[in-house]
Amino acid sequence: MRGPTDASEERRAYAQQSALTALVHHLGRDKNVWLNTALEPLPETFRISLHRTDRQWTVEQVRAIGGVELPWMAPETAFVMPFARGKAPEGLAQRMMALLHETGRITRQEAASMLPVRLLTAEQNILALDMCAAPGSKTTQLGERLHPDGVVVANEPVSGRLNMLVSNRSRLGLANIVVTQHDGRHFGRLPPPGFDAVIADVPCTGTATTRKNRDVWWDWTPKEGRKMFKMQVEITVRGATLLVPGGHMMYSTCSLDPVENEAVVAEVLRRCPYLELVPLKLDGITLHQGLTSWPVLDETGEPVAPQEANQLPFFTHEHLSPNERMAQGIGDESMEQNIARQLPLCLRLWHEDNDTGGFFIAQFRHRMDKEDQHVAQAYLSRRAKRRDADWVPTVKTPPKPTTNSVVEAQKDVVEHVEKMYGIDLTPFSLWQRGKRLNLAPPMVYRRLFKPASPTNKGDVWGGESFHPVRVVHAGLPAFTLKKDSWRSRQESLYAYGDRFSENVETIEADTFVRLLRGWAPLLDEFQQETGIEKLPLGAFLLRSPLPWGTEIISVWVGARITLMIDTNEQNILRHKLNLPWRDEEE
Repeated sequence: MRGPTDASEERRAYAQQSALTALVHHLGRDKNVWLNTALEPLPETFRISLHRTDRQWTVEQVRAIGGVELPWMAPETAFVMPFARGKAPEGLAQRMMALLHETGRITRQEAASMLPVRLLTAEQNILALDMCAAPGSKTTQLGERLHPDGVVVANEPVSGRLNMLVSNRSRLGLANIVVTQHDGRHFGRLPPPGFDAVIADVPCTGTATTRKNRDVWWDWTPKEGRKMFKMQVEITVRGATLLVPGGHMMYSTCSLDPVENEAVVAEVLRRCPYLELVPLKLDGITLHQGLTSWPVLDETGEPVAPQEANQLPFFTHEHLSPNERMAQGIGDESMEQNIARQLPLCLRLWHEDNDTGGFFIAQFRHRMDKEDQHVAQAYLSRRAKRRDADWVPTVKTPPKPTTNSVVEAQKDVVEHVEKMYGIDLTPFSLWQRGKRLNLAPPMVYRRLFKPASPTNKGDVWGGESFHPVRVVHAGLPAFTLKKDSWRSRQESLYAYGDRFSENVETIEADTFVRLLRGWAPLLDEFQQETGIEKLPLGAFLLRSPLPWGTEIISVWVGARITLMIDTNEQNILRHKLNLPWRDEEE
């Protein structure tokens, strides 16, 4: 069944009678006040890319079209616009929003979705895991926070969504992201000690997404949350087993349902007694503490007595609050009391308080109960727990790489690129997948590839391999082999263009502008005008001093000199130079 699709009184009346609105009412909110916001479109919000050299220019463009800083994010890192999500007014605002996003200068992201990374307790130079990463907004937010030396392992099980994740990584030009493909419940063992930080933004029913997902009004009933509970717990528990002692894990959903939130947190604390919740605080935004009691609802959204809950679809006693479990004599009373004391440390974001979507967050910490414990729980093998002193682990040989595997870059390829562009690649770990050469921080080699990795039985996979973790992409694709030439990719120029000293020439600003406006001179003509004596055929770079600083662009040298720069980036450069948009000039 589908309800009304317009923002009319008819749709409000339908929503008012929905099971979702009943849930909100039983959680103590004024449903009419909540509906006033929950039925309206979201405002447009986004993050500013932190590592781009023209970041301040981007901030100026955003302010010029009405952007206002989000008060609870770091200064000049996130903005809200005076128009609805995806509804920029035609003209400059619409054009600039599209260009800034497509060229990686901003990333569209709901304000609520920025909370997990904003609140995650983590140092900069760490190895972090995003367990359910696509489409990549939190991954790239964390990647920018850890840039340049920290690394984010971004995991996504679904191939179609994984492609969006890879695209966003490349759009922002981030080298410190490793993309993996696993069911989060069974994420493989990387080499010890584990991850320093984990984000478990788990799949959920999306009850807090009413402002962008109208289907949730008539699709959701309480059984949907109970169906998601088991998977949510298992993903989060797996993340906990991979977390180093002293590390932090953020659990989050875009759901309002306590069964997907506090009940999951409570069950994770039961299964992982080495975890504890830690306080979260953020000025400039209204957040509400987690619940210690919540009702069990039938399919209409009405509460039922706990003794009758067993008749509800997908119900288990783990869905009950700690207080209700104690009242019914379920579980260990001291444990339930401890959980009930911790649950208020969770935080819930309601739509109406900050003009956002809804959200839920809770941060766990792996306690350091033993001074000599330095590895995650996943590495405490069955044999080690039995203290089998006579047992010697078997070193297993990892599978041979295929043509689609990410492998360490060939020495001759690295030497060729270094010589061709006059760039020192020793500060990076270097990877190949097919015809791409990727740059990544040294940590990728040091912590993910080089060491041996233990199996669950205590044997080990030999080092110099990502196995058993399935790595799909590692680092930033900086160079591509085409026509026997290793071309520098556009995203690598953003990050490393100033390091190139070969295969590059400097041209005057007026020559740069002429090329940007469509001039494609014959090779001889270009050499005569620029005074460049000889240009090698193939991919080449041109550098030019412009009013805001030095720009570098890629060209192809053949019979003519032609730009190898996409239309969006050309239009950004045109706007900086007060030139017409490319389509207007054509």
